[in-house]
Amino acid sequence: MRSSKRRLGLLVLALLLVVCLAGVVNAQGEGVLEGQVVNGTADGAQIGSGIPIVLHVLQGDITMDTLDAVTDGGGTFRFDGLDVDPTLDYWPEAVYLDVTYSPTEPLRFGDDQAPLEATVTVHETTEDDSAIIVDSVHIIAESFGEALRVSEIHLFGNTGDRTYVGSSKDGEGATTLSIPLPEGAVGLAFGEGTPEGRFVETAGLVLDTEPVPPGQGTAMAFFSYHLMVMGDTVPLERRFFYPVNNLNVLAAQPGLSLASDQLLSMGAESFQGQQYEYFVGQGLGPDAPLFVELTPVAGMGGDQGMVGMPAGNDPAASASVRGNQELLRWLGMGLAALAVIGAIVYAAVTRSSTGTQDSETDLAADPETRRLVVELADLEDSFDAGQIDEVTYKGRRAELVRELKSSNL
Repeated sequence: MRSSKRRLGLLVLALLLVVCLAGVVNAQGEGVLEGQVVNGTADGAQIGSGIPIVLHVLQGDITMDTLDAVTDGGGTFRFDGLDVDPTLDYWPEAVYLDVTYSPTEPLRFGDDQAPLEATVTVHETTEDDSAIIVDSVHIIAESFGEALRVSEIHLFGNTGDRTYVGSSKDGEGATTLSIPLPEGAVGLAFGEGTPEGRFVETAGLVLDTEPVPPGQGTAMAFFSYHLMVMGDTVPLERRFFYPVNNLNVLAAQPGLSLASDQLLSMGAESFQGQQYEYFVGQGLGPDAPLFVELTPVAGMGGDQGMVGMPAGNDPAASASVRGNQELLRWLGMGLAALAVIGAIVYAAVTRSSTGTQDSETDLAADPETRRLVVELADLEDSFDAGQIDEVTYKGRRAELVRELKSSNL
């Protein structure tokens, strides 16, 4: 009897093992992703074997798996046995000449479970920055009594067909983009989530160390600094090493007035309950710096102390800083944000030319756009807080940007 029970137990265990193993086999799936690595540089080398490929598998904000492969002699790669669950996103990345490239959007299996096809475009590299432009600069100025806080986001593009990788000097690591700081700037700080060591401050410059691939909005710098109030007005001169396509300045209200012959006033704007005076400018660049005079309005600014920056343990101050970061992130949210900003500027100019300018407009009046913008800001906060990894962040961000583009067509 005891022997029979033992045999029965072994049989049940064997059956369970078979079921589990069958489950593992089935979990591998039948999906196929086939890809091609191509060189986007006109006279670039033919892509052959040995290019590392990493396939990131994401479900919502969670990275489910990462798979590795290399290209064959024709520059192609293939992943078999993929799960065809339509909620999964597949994002292949290729590393070429020490620069990582990926498609602009992740891939997803459809109802027909047809093989996925991916093209990853890579580029040759260059140390020449002549193709670098500034797609847009967004500046927010705020008064804190004895100091002004200025936050900036710069979106850079590359109009060439080679990735700009910069050059090294005096044996130091290579640097790429250069951003001059204004005279008198103190307390330089970079946006949350900026990798430590990415930016280098030296001799009144902020230097980036990341490569700039071809395309629009392929690099971003987000930072803030303070200007001390020494008189009635605070001069602000912004110089640029590259041509600037678009620039806007928002002066927080109440508490600050702005004057500049190079900026056009678009009237009042609001974002999450905060009022701003909105200005736009064009035609700026290496030979045309921006000159602005900022005038704190007596008794209307904040009272956060001599350094002008609220204490980090002040909940109200922290909320103010976060709101400011969300606004900058919204303004600099890649191509989709640029499209939205363009529509806002066009509408403001139209109102101005017809003499029917409203006293207040919303930066995102459409409910769907507002929802997407809030989700983007929340996603940025989650990434900054380390709650999601970079691959998950990129995948979800691509989805939201795609939706934002569609909602503003």
